[in-house]
Amino acid sequence: MRRYLFAALAATALATLFVVGASANLAGSTFESNDANLVVNGGAGAHDWDNAPNLSVGQDLPTGTTDNSFGQGAKENDVNTNVVTGSIPNSKADLARFAVSNENIGGSEYLYLAWSRENQSGTVNFDFEINAAAQPDLTTAGAKVLNRTVNDLLINYAFQGGSNSPTLTKFTWNGSDWGTGSVISSACSEGLTNSSPVSENLGGLTAVNRPAQQFGEAGINLACAGVIPQGSCKSFSSAYVKSRSSTSFTSEIKDFIAPVQVKGNNCGKLTIIKHTNPRGLDQAFSYTPSANLSASKFSLNDAGNSAGGDSAANTKVFDSLQPGTYTVSEDADPTGFKFNNVSCTGAGGSSSGRVATAVIVGGSDITCTYTNDQQLGAIKVLKKSVKGQALAGATFSIAGQSVQTGADGTACVDGLTFGSYDVKETAAPAGYSISDSTTHSVTVNVNQKCADITAANALLFNDTPLTDITVEAKSQASGGTQSTISCVDSSNGAVGTGGAKAEDSKLSATGVSPDTYTCTVVVDP
Repeated sequence: MRRYLFAALAATALATLFVVGASANLAGSTFESNDANLVVNGGAGAHDWDNAPNLSVGQDLPTGTTDNSFGQGAKENDVNTNVVTGSIPNSKADLARFAVSNENIGGSEYLYLAWSRENQSGTVNFDFEINAAAQPDLTTAGAKVLNRTVNDLLINYAFQGGSNSPTLTKFTWNGSDWGTGSVISSACSEGLTNSSPVSENLGGLTAVNRPAQQFGEAGINLACAGVIPQGSCKSFSSAYVKSRSSTSFTSEIKDFIAPVQVKGNNCGKLTIIKHTNPRGLDQAFSYTPSANLSASKFSLNDAGNSAGGDSAANTKVFDSLQPGTYTVSEDADPTGFKFNNVSCTGAGGSSSGRVATAVIVGGSDITCTYTNDQQLGAIKVLKKSVKGQALAGATFSIAGQSVQTGADGTACVDGLTFGSYDVKETAAPAGYSISDSTTHSVTVNVNQKCADITAANALLFNDTPLTDITVEAKSQASGGTQSTISCVDSSNGAVGTGGAKAEDSKLSATGVSPDTYTCTVVVDP
């Protein structure tokens, strides 16, 4: 639903008589709201009800037993009321249609109102109520509670007898009643009731011939009238019109035309959206808004959002913005992400680096989407012999994944989010022993894939080649000599098994690392 935005209503002004002519348009406006003919008479850029900006139109139920109205003596200040069905008494104005239009000109909001009725009873007292909140369904009979908010607006359109120049009076809701009305001066408004038949087709509805005094219109400069200060705004979403039985504000209200959504937007909206690449990653990003956005730092998270989808968690909306320039800046990248771009759509939106700028005028609707790329790293190991040659077949645990080195001696795992990972050799290739059995903690903080890491930049692990030693002493003659064999390493540690005294003595040592080994053979003569 689009919303019509108005400013907080100002204090009522001194009542002054509203008298209008039927010639020039309201100062500053191109809308012909002072001729009561519904068609454009001026040149390019002129407006009337056949091309009204932001037009909303309501139509009453047909006159007769199915027409609805407020019943049980309802008054304008009543919030609790009743809708009844039945024909409108001849002494009351039987409404036909109404229309509301608006536009923002030079920072001032202009409101245009129109009505038509089914009878020609002379006196007119129509109340246009414009509300911030949506109203209950008034198309059905029964008890109703009207939704009114402080500073809601009521415009009374009144003329007496043969006079076709209306008096426009404004009222504001103070929380409990409409207070005392203030007549809007002719410097701020204009209006006219038709003095001759017109073809009325508000909003493109079927044209109906309306005799004199059965159609009326008005235009109001809401800034001039003290309703909307220049450049400010407040949300309003619906409007409807009611007929009153007399000029007294406390008189009974009867016929009405059910509320319609009011179009237009005289203020602005800025929406900030966060996307990760790939979409839906669980990462909070922080933002700093300009001081005039009346907001502290905030964060957005794209977690769980698929391509094309957004949620409350990754979206920040600044609504009801007054005209001006606003900025939002994304703070430093969280670990594992890199700023890509911010793209703004909507007139007045732009970006530079991490800063999104919104130039708000009447009706601005700007969306700026930030995209940050996930940074993924890799860990590559290189397995070599202590002698320098690359070794295939070594098994490593890298970030919980088991991988083996290839012919070039390397093994690699990529697609790793930034952080710390464990790396350990778990099995050496055949003929080698693990030289380093410790678990290494490796930090991934560079955006790269396995193919980006050269062997020279891989994490180096060396394995030790192993050697088998066999020493044998065997007598050539049966019953001849007996021999004893023993071997030690450079630390004088015993090496190997066997070597006991025998005619055929043999000592074996398997899988020994490079070292100096000394073997002693004692031959017993």
